[in-house]
Formats: sequence, C-alpha cells, structure tokens
Amino acid sequence: MYQILIADDEAAERDVIRFLLKKYDFPLQITEAANGRDALDLLQKKSFDILYTDIKMPFIDGLKLAGEARGLYPEMPIIFFSGYDDFDYVKEALSLHVVNYILKPVDPDEFEKTIRSVLDTLRLREQKSRREQKDLEAARNHALYQLINNTGISYLKSIDPRMDFTFAYEYHRLFLIQMEQDFFGFNASDEDTGFFPVNLADILPENSDFINLNPSQNLLLFSGPRHRMEWYHDQAKMLAGHIKKRCKMNCYIAISSPFDTPEAIARAYAEAERHLEERFFFANRQLYGEDASDKKQPPDESNDDALLKQIAADIQFKDSFSLRQNVTLLLDHHKNRTQYSLIYIRFLCTSLLRLLLDGLGQNSGNVFDTLAECIYSFRQFSEIEAIIRNLLDELASHLDSEQQSPKHAIQLVKQYVYQHYGEDLGLELLAEKVYLTPRYLSTMFSRETGCGINKFIKNVRMEKTRELLLNTNMKISDICQAVGYSNVSYFCKSFLEEYGLTPEKFRHQKENTGERR
Repeated sequence: MYQILIADDEAAERDVIRFLLKKYDFPLQITEAANGRDALDLLQKKSFDILYTDIKMPFIDGLKLAGEARGLYPEMPIIFFSGYDDFDYVKEALSLHVVNYILKPVDPDEFEKTIRSVLDTLRLREQKSRREQKDLEAARNHALYQLINNTGISYLKSIDPRMDFTFAYEYHRLFLIQMEQDFFGFNASDEDTGFFPVNLADILPENSDFINLNPSQNLLLFSGPRHRMEWYHDQAKMLAGHIKKRCKMNCYIAISSPFDTPEAIARAYAEAERHLEERFFFANRQLYGEDASDKKQPPDESNDDALLKQIAADIQFKDSFSLRQNVTLLLDHHKNRTQYSLIYIRFLCTSLLRLLLDGLGQNSGNVFDTLAECIYSFRQFSEIEAIIRNLLDELASHLDSEQQSPKHAIQLVKQYVYQHYGEDLGLELLAEKVYLTPRYLSTMFSRETGCGINKFIKNVRMEKTRELLLNTNMKISDICQAVGYSNVSYFCKSFLEEYGLTPEKFRHQKENTGERR
C-alpha cells in the first residue's frame, strides 16, 4: 500500500480525487491537506510516495510546496492539477520534474493513466532497490567467505575498490553453527519455509549477520555492543532451543573468542571449527568454546555418519576446503582411539574410500576392491590414513581445477542468463559475476561454445518468447518486457530474424496449426 498526499483548498475537488482513486481501486492510503502549509507540515512529519497538489492555495502555493517536497524527497513523484492553463505554471512545473500537469476539471481517463504510470514507476523502483540490496548482500557474503579463507582485507579492497568494507571492521565475535544434517533439506511444513534465518530476528540482536557456508554449516557474526561471555552463551542456547523446537533438529554451536580486525575473522572461524571438533566426543553437548558449561559425555559413533554425509556434500558442492577439514577431522578423531574396534575403523575408512573414489569418478569394481582389500589388511592406522590422504589430495586438486576451469565459469554465466533473461544483461555484468575481465569472458565463451554471449542471450530470450507466445495470452508488449527488451519494434525485428515471422503472425500461425497448448 502506497501513501498519497492530496493538497487542495477546495474540499469538493479533494472529494473528486478520492472518489476516482477508490473507483479504480488503486493501492493507495489517502491523506488530505486543505492548504499548502498543512501539506508541508505533513510532509515534514512522515514520508509519502506521491504528492498530488493544486497550484493556487492559501499560505503556500503548489509550486512552493513542490519545491519543498522535492528537497525532502528527491525521488517522490509529484502531480499538479490546476484550473490555470498558464505556460509559466507549466514551465515551472517542468523545472520541478513533475509527473504530469492535469487541468481541472479532471478528466477521469487522463487521471487513471497518470496514476497507473506513477504506480508502475514506484514498483519498478522497488524492484531495482531489492535487486541492488540483494547484490550488495551477495557481495558482502562473498567478501566474508574470502576473509574466512584467509584472504587479506587489503587484497579485497584492491580488486573491488568501489565496495565499502566498513562492515568488516564492525564484527567482534562469531558463532559457528553446525546442523546434525542438511538443514535446508529438512522436512519443513509450509509455515516453516524460509524460517532460517528470517525468523531468527525474533531471538537474536539486530546487529548480527548470517551467512550459509554449506548445507549444514552456518556462521553468525556479531557487531555492535560487546557483552560478557555469559550473554553469548544465553544467545546460543536460545538459538539451539528454537531450532530444536521448530525443526526437530539438533544443532551444535561454537562460540569464538573476541576479535578486532577483519583479518582476525579467519582465526576466529578456525578456532570455532576446532571447538566443534569436540562434538564428536560428546553426544549431548551443544555449546562449545571458551568457558562452555556443558558437561563432557562419552563419544557417540553415530556422529561418524553425520560427518560422512557432510563429506559427501563437500564433494557434491566442490568445496575442497571443507572436504579437507572434514576428512582430516574424521581421521584425527579415530587416530589412536582404542575404544573403537578395528572392524569398525576399517568399515568407516572403506565408506570414506568409496566417497572419495566416487568424487574422482574412479569407483570401478577393481579400483575399489583393491584399495578396500588393502584397508582390511593393513596393520597400522597410519597406512590406512596414507591411502585416504593421497586420494584426498588428488580429489581436492580435481575439485579446485573444476571450480577454476573455463567450463565452470561458462556454466555459471549460462545459468545466470537462464535465471535473469528478463533483466538488463551486459558483458560487464556477466564478467563481474564470474570475476573475469569482459574481454576474456567474451573470447572464452565464444571459443568454448561456438556462440557469442550476445547471441546466446538473444537465443534464450527468443526461445522464452516462443514459449510465451505458444502457452500464454500475454500481450506482445508485455512479452517484450518480460524477456528483457525495452523497445517493442526492436523486439519484433529480432523475433522476425530468428523465426521468419513477427510475434503476432507466429502466434496466429501456431494457433491455426494446433501447436499452441
């Protein structure tokens, strides 16, 4: 619901405008002012989305009011309506960038068209703002990923000098949250959809930021006031209890020591990971970190299954860093742990072996059988560990090369185009998404696909146009905008070049031949 302020000293005129707004069922909350002074007072007290004002009013006229409003809200649409068809008024209105100058008596058709145009502008502005906010959050999360992986803040500033990194200096403590299974795959009801992290706002301070590291591991970074350790324990317990109640799932939270610089975020993260390693020895303990108060419990072998699932997820998402950490964690957990039977240790390592070979694409019967036989015949755990670590190094290098390969970058570009074909797409934007120069991306894309990027974008848009023509009753002009074109003539020309028919003729021809569904 948008807010509109109507300023006119004639009550009858305000009644007409209110009647028309309700007649056309515009999503507008109406506020009225009987003169320019009252209208300015309202504008200074609260924000409005639209100002609809007469020109001739007592105390402050509409031109003066519009000038003051423009200073308060530079982007707010302003509409004049007046009984004076005077060029000087129109000229000054144009200087204030008003949306329209409507003469009294108000023509309903012109009025409706003007308001609809203004509302469309407001909606497009909101969409743009949401996209920009989403891009900003993505950029900040990417920077945090880099900091966690020991990338220096100076280097990040050098590769993206336009970005404001002030936020990275505001963090002073973090939670590493480990779910006992894939959190985003849990069987949630409809009302739980989107619960994490949105509903955490009810139980966590506003000055904390959440990022998802992988399907079962999340990070919460705190800024703002610093507190005693007991406060962070209370927050962690409340968070764990909330997740347990809402999702029927346990989580494990490591609380880092305080830190002061962006570079220290990586050390705090590594510290939290070391704290979480302890969870494999304590089945019922949820909080880890300095002065964690939960009592130690005997180790639980069921934790190994959760870690194997995490390793499988690391391979699936090509996360070599997390893969190394989790495989090392599994091996170190069982090194010199005599309370486990050798049969169990060999079975566990064989399961790990199968995952690593699957990731390398080498899990043929002969390779697996040969290495599994070695695992069951070795007398020392160090011998088993050597096989696992060699395969781990090979797989991690393989995953890194896939992440950095041209095919991976091209696949990301294609995926982005498929998901955003209705938006403005340019070479520079796509190059930024995969951290390449525009020229290199263009050359690489053409070499690997045999098709230029612009041609590929056009093909995707034309194919989507074809689907919409066949399967919907959308207007041609609406389809034009939906697939990313702003000029209908150019859109129709492009479609004609692709299919040999204009969109309208294409639709009629397919209707006649029965292809339309």
